[in-house]
Amino acid sequence: MERLRGMLFGAFVADAYALGLHWVYDLEKLATFKDRDSLMMTPSKDSFHLGKVKGEFTHYGDQSLLLLKSIASNNGFSISVFKRHWLTYMTKYEGYMDHASKESIELLDSNTFKGSSSNELGGLARVAPLIYYHFDDPDLKNLVEAETRLTHNNDLLIHYGHYITDVILELVIGKPLIETIYKVASDYPKILSLLEICESRLTEETATVIHDIGQSCSSQFAFPAVLYLLVKYPGDYITSMNQNVLSGGDSAGRGMVLGMLQGAALGYSQLPQEWLQDIKVFDLINSFTQHKQI
Repeated sequence: MERLRGMLFGAFVADAYALGLHWVYDLEKLATFKDRDSLMMTPSKDSFHLGKVKGEFTHYGDQSLLLLKSIASNNGFSISVFKRHWLTYMTKYEGYMDHASKESIELLDSNTFKGSSSNELGGLARVAPLIYYHFDDPDLKNLVEAETRLTHNNDLLIHYGHYITDVILELVIGKPLIETIYKVASDYPKILSLLEICESRLTEETATVIHDIGQSCSSQFAFPAVLYLLVKYPGDYITSMNQNVLSGGDSAGRGMVLGMLQGAALGYSQLPQEWLQDIKVFDLINSFTQHKQI
């Protein structure tokens, strides 16, 4: 359970770490923060996350925490239960409301379990609690797909979700990170091509490469950026998170997926303890990892 726990906390810590500088695209501005000991901070007054404080989550992390609570309350994931919890929570949500959430609220009537067509990586970023609870369920990939399609009914994003799930299932039983991401990619030719492109640019400045790939939320850009950070900084959670945030744009969405994979490879004990201590709801998440209850 050490690596599964690392996967779960790796995602939540990554989101909180990105909160303060999330959706800043100006690389020159971001470069002024590069010498700080930690980038976990309260957002500025011009942030999309005004009102949040250090150690809290973006809207991605908030929805992942909602998923965790839904799973804990139901002794497992149920798409109908999560849909009810999600609609109740998001119709009154006071944080940033993205387009996918707004559209999904309108689309999710009583007979529908498929929301917006958004391909933004944030729709996949919240999935860690589901993988944690159901990692040994033969139906796991179908559960991941159903959970994702509730708000992001997009085949490209589902394709990436299946790959990430397959990788995590290998990592949590002790398989090495780089070997695993390539081995699993042999079943996903398009992803293997992305990895080869990432390899060709490893000597360049990280922020420059991610700027060129695309800093925005679309998984078309954000997922290759995650792969680049993973291949360049395998097993180095701290450096990969710092470089992710300093590369700008949707650092929270990228960070949560990156954090799941790095955390699953490293295990909980190798995550930065001072960052874990900054998480406002650490005790709640920790209770879930200990008892699958909160």
